[in-house]
Amino acid sequence: MLRVERIKASYDEVPALHEVSFKVEPGQIVSIVGANGAGKSTILKTISSIMHPDEGAIYFEDRRIDQTPAHKIVDLGIAHVPEGRRLFARLTITQNLTLGAYTRKSPEHRESTLKKIFKIFPVLEQRKNLAAGTLSGGEQQMLAIARGLMSKPKLLMLDEPSMGIMPKLITEIFEMVQQVNKDEGLTILLVEQNVQEALEIAHYAYVLQTGRVVMEGKPADLLKTDMIKKAYLGL
Repeated sequence: MLRVERIKASYDEVPALHEVSFKVEPGQIVSIVGANGAGKSTILKTISSIMHPDEGAIYFEDRRIDQTPAHKIVDLGIAHVPEGRRLFARLTITQNLTLGAYTRKSPEHRESTLKKIFKIFPVLEQRKNLAAGTLSGGEQQMLAIARGLMSKPKLLMLDEPSMGIMPKLITEIFEMVQQVNKDEGLTILLVEQNVQEALEIAHYAYVLQTGRVVMEGKPADLLKTDMIKKAYLGL
């Protein structure tokens, strides 16, 4: 579904990604894990065309997209849930969700999608008329993910969904991500510094260090490596 081929990216001529390559197959959860500053968010920004790679190519469903405008990326079926959630704090939960469905022209489609979202995230339905800014950090993250789902994407990209959230809610959010993948068959690309949680729900994973992929494989195999144990799990 998604192929990233040897992309390089930089900020003001300072390199951030060095020939990064990976792929995501349909129906998979693929995790890219690494420490803060490794370049994980930059990868998602290049896929969603917030920035363009200096070199390399990105293909989605065999169509090259690395020079495609950002608004057309959404139309192709890629939803990006950014780091820090970026909600409209003064708007209600329902209004935030409706904005996520702006590519869905039919009101009937938006309404049916909203009902499905509320089944997945019942806490959002209970508080649907409250301002998004009144929610807890974990609830805001659920809303951000739900808003991404409102466009009915083929690929959902999640940027650090565990950031700033209580450990108990982190587990709950990852379980919901896993549920959406299983029940809806939705393909998910997850970037995370919470290595344990990210690897436990993934079908395949890549380890990123200083803008380079240094390891890849099945999560169960990666969790057994000395590198993951020492660098990320504190063992």
